Amino acid sequence: MLCGIVDMGSNSIRLCVYRCENGKFSQIINKKIMAGLAGYVKKGRLTSQGIEKACLALEEFQEILKGFQVDQTGIFATASLRNVSNQDEVVNSIRRVTGILPEIISGQEEARLDFLGATHFYPMERGLMVDIGGGSTELVWFVKNGPKEMISLPMGSLSLYTRFAEELIPTEKEQGKMRKFVRQALEEIEWEIRKGDCELACGIGGTMRMELQLAQELLGVSKDKRTFTAEDADKLWEIAASPDPAKSKQAYRILPERMFSMVPGMILVQEIAKRFGSRSFYVSQAGVREGYLIDRFLNTGKF
Repeated sequence: MLCGIVDMGSNSIRLCVYRCENGKFSQIINKKIMAGLAGYVKKGRLTSQGIEKACLALEEFQEILKGFQVDQTGIFATASLRNVSNQDEVVNSIRRVTGILPEIISGQEEARLDFLGATHFYPMERGLMVDIGGGSTELVWFVKNGPKEMISLPMGSLSLYTRFAEELIPTEKEQGKMRKFVRQALEEIEWEIRKGDCELACGIGGTMRMELQLAQELLGVSKDKRTFTAEDADKLWEIAASPDPAKSKQAYRILPERMFSMVPGMILVQEIAKRFGSRSFYVSQAGVREGYLIDRFLNTGKF
């Protein structure tokens, strides 16, 4: 059986096709379009240009799904549509143009599916799961028998940039505003975490993959590993946020598509590491899409 999953995120819209047999699955295609929908949100509303971007991406993916003759398809949106005030208008426009009615999942549901997907291939005894998207950040504190606490915060790498930055690379003042905003949101989380519970964090999403790739390219982290440290994250921020273009370009030339969201995403990683005492991040190859597949189609979810 072939299953197609389309994830309409705030930064990218991604299509994955999986071959599923006997409750197991393997990915056979992974394609993304950097639609940057969070950048088309004005005064809380997704603009007509943003809606058009979403529709064009979905129409392109429809052709791919037809070509693969998938048996089942799931199309869902996260903060990209969850957080806009004209949600009904957007959904109706997408349905009118493409015939698609995307499922809009709540922040709590996104966190749950994140956890299902992230721990499917990499079971952990305890720790923190972190999903930094373009428009939201999901956190799950978990122990051996599953999640203890879950939360979705309405702030992400691209939405932070849109809210606070005017320059291509956020200025020191703009970064200070971002840090203050993120820190205040994290301080309001009243979880009774013991010291050492979250030293190892499981990271998913584009920002975490970005950090790992930059750590491998710029800091010499082995490409055989999928882990970077909080210290690595600090070093990468010093490079990417540098006012010296010769220094910052080292990061931007590797991942030019992350130009707007790179520094805000790094700030989120740094502040989360400080707040929860996370010393290292394991970057999972699976996340919300795999969690959605497991939960909706394979019926093997536990939580």
